[in-house]
Amino acid sequence: MENKAVAVDWKNIFKMFATYEGTIKSFCKENNISLHQFYYHRKAAKKREISVFHAINFKEEATPSSSCSTENIKIEIGKAKIHIPSNDKVVLSNILAMIMESC
Repeated sequence: MENKAVAVDWKNIFKMFATYEGTIKSFCKENNISLHQFYYHRKAAKKREISVFHAINFKEEATPSSSCSTENIKIEIGKAKIHIPSNDKVVLSNILAMIMESC
């Protein structure tokens, strides 16, 4: 009999574990998952989600030549997710001001 590898949806596994009330060991046993694989894939997932921070100079005027990136700035607070073009300093400044007021 052949031993075929089955693709595991680790993102879904970790989502299920987030609401699980037992231990990692019992979760893995109930879901027929190797404890070693659980830890390995959880560590790999955390490495992929590392945030990168870049300084933004608010003193400069936003011009096409001064904006070095067209990527979005992502702000996540709880379930709120805000995506702002990195060259839109006015919107970013206003959002940061509103966040600071609510803290």
